[in-house]
Amino acid sequence: MGDFKLAVIGAGIFAEANIYPSLSTHFFDDVDRVALCDLDEKRARRLAKHYGWPSVYSDFSVMIQREKPDAVIVCTGARTHPDIVVRVLGMGLPVFMEKPASIDLKGTQRILDASIKYGRIVQVGHQKRHGLAYEKARQIVSGREEFGSILQIESKMLGFTVFPTMYTCMLEWQCHNLDLVISFGGEIREIEAKSHMLSDRTGALVAMLRFESGALATLNWGTFGGPGQFAERLEIISDRGKGVIVSNAREVTCYAEDTGSTWAPDWNPISRNQSHVFNGYVGELRHFIDCVKGGRRPVPSIEDEAKTMGWLAEIALKAGIPIEWGPVSSAL
Repeated sequence: MGDFKLAVIGAGIFAEANIYPSLSTHFFDDVDRVALCDLDEKRARRLAKHYGWPSVYSDFSVMIQREKPDAVIVCTGARTHPDIVVRVLGMGLPVFMEKPASIDLKGTQRILDASIKYGRIVQVGHQKRHGLAYEKARQIVSGREEFGSILQIESKMLGFTVFPTMYTCMLEWQCHNLDLVISFGGEIREIEAKSHMLSDRTGALVAMLRFESGALATLNWGTFGGPGQFAERLEIISDRGKGVIVSNAREVTCYAEDTGSTWAPDWNPISRNQSHVFNGYVGELRHFIDCVKGGRRPVPSIEDEAKTMGWLAEIALKAGIPIEWGPVSSAL
């Protein structure tokens, strides 16, 4: 039993695939997994039995009052996040929540206001920031004396057609790409965007960002081409002619004018090569718990997310894409 009491709200498909398996690893031996909660109590009990959670609830207020956790994970979907997270914050607890924070800017702002009001941190689950390939790229780029300053970023994140609207694809999927680009490029100064729509729910989008540093970035998004082997790419180029490419969140290539090297995970069945570690789910949850324990602001925080969601909405408006969210199919 660990010294940090943790509870989870949500036992849906995403939580079952990523949250509970990650928390069951040895990276969380200091965590006491006290209880989980879901309206579907039968499903919750199945997950609790499988992953070793001793208590199950269908009312999260009752769970928090009885179990007295140190923090809560909320993974219920964008439509319900604001109401649940605001109530949990009001009960005095820090929150890790899955992305997106809400289906609209109003809901995201509600969470931010509550975080400020109650003085409790909120981390938003953009796990790609904590993925090993992107961490490797960040190490290379942060060596300014050798790598130089970022001049431009080229990125793509291709989607798929299960989303009911183009904006839903952007909000639920391509928000990862925007968060990543911001994490490398810094504060955004301005945005331009164009789209080519084939229907109300399918098409392509290209956006150009200018950061406060003056550096530029391009985002190539759409509803075709993903989420397979060639769906995701990020290239960062410096003012010294050096670059870093992350291919599909797996391989990292670092190059200069006449040299290059590639890093990739190996086949060894060790902890670091497990998919939940490599993809960043373990890293983001570990980061949250460490921030709660250390009294630090997490990355990305709800403050970061509010800015990102504001820029996402501006991309949609400038590209002529209606800001309309719809429920996502379980085909994901």
